[in-house]
Amino acid sequence: MYQPNSGEQGQDKPESRLKYFAMIAWIALTFFFTAVALLGLVVLATGGNAAPYEKISISTLLIVAAGAILLIEALTRFMGSPDDEAGQDTAPGGKNGQARVPEKPKLDLKSMLLYVVLVVVILVGGILLNRSLPVFTVSPWISLIIAVIGWVGLKPLFLRKNK
Repeated sequence: MYQPNSGEQGQDKPESRLKYFAMIAWIALTFFFTAVALLGLVVLATGGNAAPYEKISISTLLIVAAGAILLIEALTRFMGSPDDEAGQDTAPGGKNGQARVPEKPKLDLKSMLLYVVLVVVILVGGILLNRSLPVFTVSPWISLIIAVIGWVGLKPLFLRKNK
């Protein structure tokens, strides 16, 4: 699986960070189109009006992609990286043969507040852009095709092993 922290000496290469963010956005948009397709197809199968599931705004796609990147970044920063901690101790007993006791993650209120502010900015920006960006009509079947392309394209684009 793709590891974003594969740079030398703890530093990420810019292209690996870009690929990491692209993968997050790709997966979020794939989930979005999968949900829209499934909901639209269920509504069509039950004889309902699928019109609300056929209107997709560019601003909605931007909110989904940017929000997913921000959410994943916030979660990985607050949860800590298990790969970083695993390299500090020797297996299986930790340093000097003693059992390794995981440390409790520290809560950084400043970073958390920054992420909350960024989420609000993304949401407000998306709502403001909603009035000026186009809205496309995409049938549930086309959304399903886009979702399938997203799921099929995930492995060759992002999940291949680096040599």
